[in-house]
Amino acid sequence: MRTAKTDQRKRMVRAEVLWPILMFLQKGYGFDPRAFLAARGLDMQTLQAKDTQVNAAYLSELFDEATHFTGDANLSFKLGEWANPHSLGVFGYLLLHSRDINEALQKLCRYYPLIGRTLKPLLAETKNRYKLGFMFYFDGEFTPLGKYQSEIHLSAALSLINKIASEKIIPEYATFRHDQPSDLSEYKRIFGEKLYFGEDENALIFSKESLAVKTLYENPSLLRLFEDEAEKSLGMEIHGGLKEEISGLILICAGELDFTLEGVAHKAGLHPRTLQKKLKEEGSSYSQLLSEVRKKLSKRYLLEKIDVGTISVYLGYSDVTAFLRAFKKWYGLSPGEWLASEKSVK
Repeated sequence: MRTAKTDQRKRMVRAEVLWPILMFLQKGYGFDPRAFLAARGLDMQTLQAKDTQVNAAYLSELFDEATHFTGDANLSFKLGEWANPHSLGVFGYLLLHSRDINEALQKLCRYYPLIGRTLKPLLAETKNRYKLGFMFYFDGEFTPLGKYQSEIHLSAALSLINKIASEKIIPEYATFRHDQPSDLSEYKRIFGEKLYFGEDENALIFSKESLAVKTLYENPSLLRLFEDEAEKSLGMEIHGGLKEEISGLILICAGELDFTLEGVAHKAGLHPRTLQKKLKEEGSSYSQLLSEVRKKLSKRYLLEKIDVGTISVYLGYSDVTAFLRAFKKWYGLSPGEWLASEKSVK
């Protein structure tokens, strides 16, 4: 028998893995995370601080406590199926606009650091199949997921796939490290009939034919646009200063239609006031960076023939008039005039 909980006790993970779970439980079930965190010497503010580490066992303990609180033994699957590409910013758009499911999964593995640095998706090819697995990656080491984490992330991956696929995708089979549960109904509903437990890895195995299925939203030009932004964001994380990092986070938040200082500060692991102070020290401000990102995206969207009403929503303006006023300030032209000038140059 595997000793997953014993193994987890020896590991630390970034606190970012707890945050979306706590938000899901709080919003969906009224679960108050404060008592759970306080019992472990944590609070919500500490949890949001950049590079905070927590014991990996807290993940399982959280689900044990939440399951007792809600009486729902399938919380992990519900959290996984909650995943939606439209709520994942630039990362989600990369999946949406891929050519087929195979390409989408390659993008998922390449750009996953945009939404989380602790989890590492791995796509491996064999003669007739593809295998999608997940591991924790921390301090240069790979470690396996526990029961709840495997249920969440495998069901989330499959949920994302089926929200962009032109036909339903079911894996040939799925493998799990933990022991077989007494009730397999949810496993079979999500992953199909062929399930193997007590295996060496948590993985979904697909036929090559199933991953050749086209996506519903294939768009090569939009894919290039968001891939450029994703590469810049990854580069900023490695090489840039705070201004570059925040610009990258604003781009990511753009896909979530969240342009608030609070939303971006949360992703940066900083209090909003601290973020403003640090940007000021670099001779910048949040409003300045936001304006620069909006300016750049406005051109991209116009060239993609998106109407100004939709663009104003995509850029977080209260109405079309506010967007038109900002655009005129940036370029000295209306969007229509600017687009006409671009066409005349070409």
